[in-house]
Amino acid sequence: MALIALLFHGVSQGVGEERTSTSDKTMPGMKMPQSSGDGSVLLPSGYAEVRIAPEVQQRIGVTLGVVQRTPLTMTIRTVGIVRPDETKLAHIHLKTEGWVEKLFISFTGQKVKAGDPMLSIYSPAFFAAQREFLVALQYSKAAPSSGQQNVVDTARQRLALWDVPKSTIEVLEKTGKPSKSLILRSPISGTIIEKKAFEGQYVMPQGELYVVADLSTVWVQGKVFAYELPHIALGMPATVTLPSLAARPFAGKIVFIDPVVDEMTRSVQVRVEVPNSDGLIKPGMFANVLITHAMGSGLTVPTSAVIRTGERDIVFRAVSADRFVPVQVEISPLRFDDRFQILKGVKAGDEVVTSANFLIDSESRLRAGGGGMVGMPGMGTDEKGAGEKPSEKQKDKKGAPADGADHSKMRH
Repeated sequence: MALIALLFHGVSQGVGEERTSTSDKTMPGMKMPQSSGDGSVLLPSGYAEVRIAPEVQQRIGVTLGVVQRTPLTMTIRTVGIVRPDETKLAHIHLKTEGWVEKLFISFTGQKVKAGDPMLSIYSPAFFAAQREFLVALQYSKAAPSSGQQNVVDTARQRLALWDVPKSTIEVLEKTGKPSKSLILRSPISGTIIEKKAFEGQYVMPQGELYVVADLSTVWVQGKVFAYELPHIALGMPATVTLPSLAARPFAGKIVFIDPVVDEMTRSVQVRVEVPNSDGLIKPGMFANVLITHAMGSGLTVPTSAVIRTGERDIVFRAVSADRFVPVQVEISPLRFDDRFQILKGVKAGDEVVTSANFLIDSESRLRAGGGGMVGMPGMGTDEKGAGEKPSEKQKDKKGAPADGADHSKMRH
């Protein structure tokens, strides 16, 4: 019995050694890199080289793109609303009080020039101030003194602080007749964008009467995301288009970046100043803003060429008319329009698959696992013996003569 057990152990050990010699001898959990077939590139683990006949490529829609050195331009797109330039706004208030007698500017949107009359007001305080100036002037002429001259200068200054023009004060001094009405004039040239005054209204200093805007330049208020902030700066050019103006481009520049990030939207307000000498851009219009940031040049591929698995990025390089090799690449985290920057893996001039690459990816993975797509002739690797036909003659039964006669029933 001991001898039989020893012989059985020797046979089992021989069979185990034979199986080990014919199987993969790598350590468990360890994957050896595969050659691409041309001896130059190591394939990513779990992938295999794929052969696809040209006619099959046409059928499944395979297209190729070229790895190129292109300018790296970060493009930031946002939308905004046109607003008046706040540095060129005038809010019209009265510095005294009284009743509106007449409106010279009677509707919103009316154009005005600096110095144009806007309305006239009857103000008892204004009338009394003129009388005080005339009385002080008469006493100064009758009994000139430095003290009396100070009173005259103070009365004149009071009228000037009410925005009474110097020419009006000079006429008052010559004629000695106080004016009943105070005329309010526009301080700037522009467009009336708000009108709150009407005839017969009693107005006070805190009441706003008009808002005048110089629309020769306007602001476009837009928002960009916080991660885009490194690519914008004050003074950077921006292109503004408006759907209502047939997408005509207007050149502007960034004049303000909000120092605070909105907590809800994680965005930052950006202000673009746009010249508007012809007045085509109206406050309230919607606008599209395009900001570009040049970042040099680099190797890029179309985004459709890169298969992003979450763990690695794969492209399929065309090494011949029917051979495609998977290559693991490293790409920049930034996206430049419809292209990715390639940091490692391929070189300029390489051709990569840009469409149908998910089909090729599936075939490559199946080939690496020992399978392949069923019913796709022309896809895969060359397999010898796959097309062998079965023998046309069936094997005869054992012991049956060639003539097929049953000799078992023949009698001697």
